[in-house]
Amino acid sequence: MTEGPQSKSGERGSAIRRHPVIMGQEVPIRNLHFTGRAVELQELRNRLTQSSEALISQPAQALYGLGGVGKTEIAAEYAHRWASDYEVIWWVRAEQEDTIRNSIVALGRRMRLPDFTGENRDYSSQTVLDALRNGEPYAKFLLIFDNATQPEIVRRYIPHGNGHVIITSRVQGWRQAVRDDGIEVSQFALDETVAFLRRRVTTLAPAGDGAEEKRRLRLARQLAAALDNLPLAAEHAAAYLTQTGSSVEEYLERFQRDAHDLLGESVDMYYPQVVATTWSLARGSISDEAVALFSLLAFFSPEPIAETLLVQSGRVLNVSGPVGKIVDSVTEYRRAARELARFSLVKLDGIRNTIQVHRVVQAVTKARIEREDLAQARLLRKTVHTLLAASDPLEPEREDNDPKYEFSRQHLLPADALNTDNAHLRNLVINQVRRLALRGGYAESLSLGQAALTNWRGRLGDEDLQVLALAAEVASVLRDVGRYEDAYTLNQQTLGVLSRVYGKENEVYLRCARSFDSDIRFMGRYQEALDHEMELLPRYESVFGTQDHSSLMIRNNIAVSLRCIGRFEEALRWDEETYEERKRLFGYSHVDALISKFAIARDLRRLGRYEESLDHLREVVELMDQKNEPWHRHRLLVVADLAVALRRVGFHEDAVTTGEAIWGRHRTLLGPEHRQTLVVATNLIIDRRNTENLSGAQSLGEETLQAWEKTAGADHPNTHATQMNLATVLRRRGNPLGARELDERALAGFRASLGETHPSSLIVMGNLASDLSALGETRAARELGEATFEMSRVTRGDKHPATLVIMANLSVDRRADGDLAQADALYADVMDLFDEVLSSEHWEARRAAQRGRLDLDIEPMSA
Repeated sequence: MTEGPQSKSGERGSAIRRHPVIMGQEVPIRNLHFTGRAVELQELRNRLTQSSEALISQPAQALYGLGGVGKTEIAAEYAHRWASDYEVIWWVRAEQEDTIRNSIVALGRRMRLPDFTGENRDYSSQTVLDALRNGEPYAKFLLIFDNATQPEIVRRYIPHGNGHVIITSRVQGWRQAVRDDGIEVSQFALDETVAFLRRRVTTLAPAGDGAEEKRRLRLARQLAAALDNLPLAAEHAAAYLTQTGSSVEEYLERFQRDAHDLLGESVDMYYPQVVATTWSLARGSISDEAVALFSLLAFFSPEPIAETLLVQSGRVLNVSGPVGKIVDSVTEYRRAARELARFSLVKLDGIRNTIQVHRVVQAVTKARIEREDLAQARLLRKTVHTLLAASDPLEPEREDNDPKYEFSRQHLLPADALNTDNAHLRNLVINQVRRLALRGGYAESLSLGQAALTNWRGRLGDEDLQVLALAAEVASVLRDVGRYEDAYTLNQQTLGVLSRVYGKENEVYLRCARSFDSDIRFMGRYQEALDHEMELLPRYESVFGTQDHSSLMIRNNIAVSLRCIGRFEEALRWDEETYEERKRLFGYSHVDALISKFAIARDLRRLGRYEESLDHLREVVELMDQKNEPWHRHRLLVVADLAVALRRVGFHEDAVTTGEAIWGRHRTLLGPEHRQTLVVATNLIIDRRNTENLSGAQSLGEETLQAWEKTAGADHPNTHATQMNLATVLRRRGNPLGARELDERALAGFRASLGETHPSSLIVMGNLASDLSALGETRAARELGEATFEMSRVTRGDKHPATLVIMANLSVDRRADGDLAQADALYADVMDLFDEVLSSEHWEARRAAQRGRLDLDIEPMSA
């Protein structure tokens, strides 16, 4: 918003003047670039004139806030905008009582009071105040006390007559002095800063609707954000850019490099003094502890800083002086913090119990300290590192530690934690990388982890134990984001160094080895992963203990590998034991307990206990919803599994609706070619098929198969699962030959990698029999069906739903082959079993009752 109009002569309080208007020379000239502040100006006007039609005395109004937010400019704009309402407009420099008195005496001379000499300043200033109070010879006045620092002194010089008083101050708490709390002036809104910059800087000015306009608007917003909408900083930036012809990018680069140096340059701007000196602390008016706290805050992030991070009594050693008093005593810290807040140098949040310095003020202060006293800067940075390190709860796996980790997370990079010599702080960085990944913050975890790993390798060497520990965490995150080959390579390299230098009983080696086994499993080498995990388990329990998070994670992974190789009963036993232990140690809603409950649901479904599996998944989804879990990889997978469970029970419409939604979310959050996204897509092929969206199922199947071949290879078990699921669609669409080709490739792949009796191999065999039947090869279909039925009974049991589907299809093939008696006998048996296992109302039972052919499908493995 630009400047407003002058008051009209008929506005309330205006009248014919008895004297020429007195306007002091110290009243700043009107700022032609004044922008915004409509709310603050109107609030000020309303408060000064709120209770009378005439301009009678109102409480003095204090404009308070951080230096540089524009308090003086608001007061000056008010004086010019409503000048016609006053006969005297006088500007009082209010830093010290002497300057106040001198200014009041100077006003007396301008007023030409009778017998006024100004020689006795105390008497003369009182004479002027009495004249203003009495309205003789000037009835309407506006006094502006600028940059007041001592409310109790300013109060002595406030006349209560037919006039108004405005006070600008960094000091809060004016009620006792002027009977009013005043108006807090904050920084600009973003749009105000952008508008100001675009008015002042030619290269940012509006340029139509094209690409150039978008570029200029983007730069203006980028600059405004960097300056955090501080008016004084924006004024300096506008003047600097205009006078030097520098680009916004150059200004920002200089600002990041040395804000004090940049803002210390004198430019032609409305504000008369060097900007960098605006936030210099007056040592005489502020305690040593407050100065120390303000300096310490400069070496944190500009984000809010928790009191519990700053004050750690008894945990921070070898820090002396005022800084030591602050970090060791809540009382000393709070006294200093409130002192800084009184001068508007910090923001205190009483609810969150945090303290914050404006980012421009902080940047200038930090640069000034580094320039003027490098030893002090090093001490302050070391203290910040010590505080950050001491805040580490040392258990990133525990959800109840998340708030403590959040206190430190945003300060690590601004505090230069990656370059620290503090080993405990490096441990915090490692723990943050792990915790962020556990909570689904993969991008942030990877960014921090890779930056630290590059830095530490250069500074500490490739064989440093903390470097290797961090490498193992980074590899784990690489796997989370779908970079499986990179994870495998990094873990393999790290394990080699750990084994050679530190041995296989080392904690870091064991953690890395567990991660490496996951890499192996993701590559489809399930038995190899299981063998390694079984070998690791006793060493884990010896080093970490049987109840440690890491030992329980190994048990969880063993169950995953067992599930992958088709040993579902064993997987269920491991998962149930792990769940009970996690529930006892962490609580039933802890993420680790939910992971185990989810794993149990998967085991139950593969064992054919569909309703139980769905019930477990519903509970997990509900608990995650109640906790408002982030949409990390695990929560995405749980909902994707819910779709599969719904399909198994027969809720096909619910399954496809859930599957489509979670597939879209996977594509958005993890990417279209992330393997977990492809797992969801492979399952969705069947949901589309079951709801008669055959063309959509085929196109998705073909697209997903290509993606699996690209990301995991043609021989990966999930590639074969996708081939088989797509084959069921091709057969439904009248292409049994294409289906047979895909099923034969899938069967050869499963037999080679998992063996002929693996459940996936048997499912493909069952579907291949359907292909043969569709192609008219009745005898071959029956023979394959007979063999598959016998192997399925041995492998999965007589009552497993997959066995029942193979059994039902075999009865159809026996009938087609002319063996009616055996066909009918088998049909009767299978219908009884369907009724016992799934109920006669289950969709597969109804289909079998009609002597229709049933299709099997494979759930791809996701570790």
